[in-house]
Amino acid sequence: MHTDLLVVSRALCSFRRITLSSGSRNAIKAELLKAKRESVSDYDVCQIVQDPVNRKAASVWTWTVADDLDLGQENHSIVSLPETLAREPMQEGRRLVQCLEGVEGQIWQDGALIASRWWQQEPDQGQWITFLRSARQISGEEETMPPPVQDVPWRSDLPVLRSTINALQAYATPVRLLFMVGIIFGAMVLYNGAQYLHYVSATKGIQAQINARKGLVSEVLKERNRAVQSLRMIDKLGQFGSPLTLLYGVTGILEKVQGKNTKLTKFTLFDNQLTMQITGEPDQDGATLVKKLESDDALENVTVNFKPRNKVEIKGQLAVRPAN
Repeated sequence: MHTDLLVVSRALCSFRRITLSSGSRNAIKAELLKAKRESVSDYDVCQIVQDPVNRKAASVWTWTVADDLDLGQENHSIVSLPETLAREPMQEGRRLVQCLEGVEGQIWQDGALIASRWWQQEPDQGQWITFLRSARQISGEEETMPPPVQDVPWRSDLPVLRSTINALQAYATPVRLLFMVGIIFGAMVLYNGAQYLHYVSATKGIQAQINARKGLVSEVLKERNRAVQSLRMIDKLGQFGSPLTLLYGVTGILEKVQGKNTKLTKFTLFDNQLTMQITGEPDQDGATLVKKLESDDALENVTVNFKPRNKVEIKGQLAVRPAN
């Protein structure tokens, strides 16, 4: 069995933090099944990364694997992984990482990634402060200038089997336990082969897959560029101060939800959490809509839930903008 590792660009991945009911595997399986139920595409992939110290906290990564991905031969498989998880982690601190596309801001604590934000270009001081405040990382006098962008190397122990193990945990039952043990044992044997593949030929394989997805990335960038004009007007309004934070969030959502007969029917704001309900038929699927909304500086940790009767519920944390 020949296995390739597909590193998915950070620009195509969604990141959010969750609290687990307990630190057990059952709690992780429950959250994984919940994430899969909320997914609007059969090709969405979800991965939960539990914190190494605080076992009741975890990160959820979501990305989409195209249905037309060319696997070549029948004995050829591909395991996908977010770019962030494929690079060397950090024990404690903040950093800006040069990605395959754009730049990612990261905040690490006790070996866990507790906040992540992607920008198409290196962020300015205002964007960096907004990121720190949304992650509740500013307290008193401290350095608020963005750090230098780093070229972080790839991990030497890439977790190629993680998505496979997560899937097994989600569907494992006592009846299937023996079968699962056999699969995991076989996967461990394949791990050494995947290590050799990483050092010898993974770079060419990854580049080929990235080229195949340039069309998808190009469409995402087009939508982002269209939003730039609207953001310029919003930035002018931002000169009036933080009371317009709600306006930023509402405008950011309404500018990006397009479709047939779409209209705003309800919105609430509680503890800086904005919830909006829109009726109609949006043109985008959930993963695409989340990426578009998270590109807005006014929103953080966006989730989209498609409900019956053409209702769409959008939730997002309002980013705290620095006072002028």
